[in-house]
Amino acid sequence: MTEHESLPAPTADEARTLLARSAAAAGTLRASGQNRHALWLTGHAAATFMFFVGLATTPEDTGALVLAGSYGAVLLALSLAWLRGAPMTKHGMGRRWVAAVTTWGVVYALALVVGLTWLRESVLWWLVAAVLATVPLAWGAWREAQA
Repeated sequence: MTEHESLPAPTADEARTLLARSAAAAGTLRASGQNRHALWLTGHAAATFMFFVGLATTPEDTGALVLAGSYGAVLLALSLAWLRGAPMTKHGMGRRWVAAVTTWGVVYALALVVGLTWLRESVLWWLVAAVLATVPLAWGAWREAQA
């Protein structure tokens, strides 16, 4: 058959079968990667919470630097495990992702600047910051899982 020849039109039953197979294949592809971003956001939320709790209980700078390195390693592992090779994203994921990560970034930066500048020894500050910095990521994970 040459490229200029057309295929015969399928019958109604053949068309229904082909559409069902196509829908099943698309559903399988979506299911294989549908919650990777929600899982990443959940893991990031847990790591952020533990990072701030760790800052509350680590009085010296050396311990805080080790903690920050560990936090970075966890985020790298999460990214390699859940984001790399994600075959597909849900409709609107970009908006949800940007909202969650941007809000987290602002809260995270403010919490670190205020805490490291004025309240380094305040356990209460770091515990409150742990909750505040975790909320945008947990909210984003919930929204992504519901989408």
